[in-house]
Amino acid sequence: MPRSAAAYLADIVDACDAIEMVLRGVDLARYHNERSIRSAVEREFIIGEAVASLARIDPQLSTGVTRCA
Repeated sequence: MPRSAAAYLADIVDACDAIEMVLRGVDLARYHNERSIRSAVEREFIIGEAVASLARIDPQLSTGVTRCA
């Protein structure tokens, strides 16, 4: 059974929340110097996959997904 638009949107929100949590209090220098932080953020790049999947099932809705806020 195909996933719903709501499921993809939930994935995007969850990934944004996880990135925000990991980066809270982290400056750019620390981000560059700590591989574990970079890896944690990169792991959440499923956002792109979720937006692409959302675009296939609801192109109009996907255009509203612009950034993590």
